Amino acid sequence: MFRFAPSLRIATRPATALRLSSTAAAPDPLVVSLRAALKEHMKARAGDKVSVIKSVLSDIQNLQHTASPPPPSKILNKAITARLDAASTFSSATPPRADLAEQYRAEAAVLQAFVPEKAAGMGAEELAEAVQKVVKELGLEKVTGKEMGKVVKAVLEAVAGKAGGKEVSEAVKKLL
Repeated sequence: MFRFAPSLRIATRPATALRLSSTAAAPDPLVVSLRAALKEHMKARAGDKVSVIKSVLSDIQNLQHTASPPPPSKILNKAITARLDAASTFSSATPPRADLAEQYRAEAAVLQAFVPEKAAGMGAEELAEAVQKVVKELGLEKVTGKEMGKVVKAVLEAVAGKAGGKEVSEAVKKLL
């Protein structure tokens, strides 16, 4: 066994040399809840749930180093979709692999618990009024195909998360 001589100790930084403040942004609430659940499941020794949560946290961290990182909720939704797609592939395989399909469905269910609840959506009438208001603000008499993207973008900013892109684009298409 190799031993270090007492005089060959590794030098450590003094506590005063540590940086006391960070320029990093506050962590996303989704990431915070994933880390808390990871800790909880690790204490409970739930290996299957731990591995699923670790994989999503790993994906989030890896994609944060890209030029324009996607929001963690989008990464989570993508992971859920990938697992559900894998489950359907295994269940439709020849011969069907029900064991693997069920495993992927269970993983998707674990991740589904972290999907944030959608805010109370807008009614169809409210959304139509918002679209008409944006069209008037943009100075358009009638929305054509070329201006549809501009209108949808402006309406999405105006409703601020109360309606999704699909609902907004359908409401704008009704004006065409």
